[in-house]
Amino acid sequence: MGSWMLFWILCSTTIILMPVCLHGEISVHFKTGRPLYVALGQTLVLEAAFEKNPGDVIDMVTWDRERGKENIRLSGAAGSRISFEKGDALLRITDVAEGDFGIYKVTVTDSNGYQRHDTVEVRKIEEPPKAVIVRVLECVLEKHDMAQWDSPQFSWLVDGVAVTNQTALLAGGSRLDISQVKGVNYTCIIKSSLGTRVTTHYEEQPKESWNPCSGRIAVIVTVTVALCVAGFFIFLKRCKKT
Repeated sequence: MGSWMLFWILCSTTIILMPVCLHGEISVHFKTGRPLYVALGQTLVLEAAFEKNPGDVIDMVTWDRERGKENIRLSGAAGSRISFEKGDALLRITDVAEGDFGIYKVTVTDSNGYQRHDTVEVRKIEEPPKAVIVRVLECVLEKHDMAQWDSPQFSWLVDGVAVTNQTALLAGGSRLDISQVKGVNYTCIIKSSLGTRVTTHYEEQPKESWNPCSGRIAVIVTVTVALCVAGFFIFLKRCKKT
């Protein structure tokens, strides 16, 4: 009898605990590449993605920054430069300074007490990546696998004048249709969180085709002018002698 009672208690306990054991856990990860590069004075944006079961509720999201032995809690420190969006899933820091570089950590706690975190290192880029025009009208940014949070913004100048013809801008502005705006000096300006880079391409003008007839005419005209000038000087010398 005692053995049957013990078996019943174990089974009952198992049935009661099963719903808790099968409950899913929350997960979190950054959307950006790693490490992430940002230039001084630019804007840093870090966004985390949360995955959870429909019945779970996120109770708390905290942000921290580790820099050497220093650990700073960013949550609750919103101010003129630091702000949080999308239910604290997005951190935005404007006018990035030296102290903003380091390892950023986001921690999520759900209603079941589960806690998960993810980290990303933010590094300083010394100068914007080199931009080159690989062919006429296409501007390419050489990032060398340096991740950034935003997409580059392209703008063009043709002979110093900004291109406003939207039909001339292709592929998000990275390419320019020369049939729409023609010139000699093409300048591409790229702005992003990695900084600003300006690169210029000079389009060679087609040389005038050589016309044999026009060449002969030019020679004849030149010789005629030279003979006239020589004759004029000879005439003056004779006039002086007389």
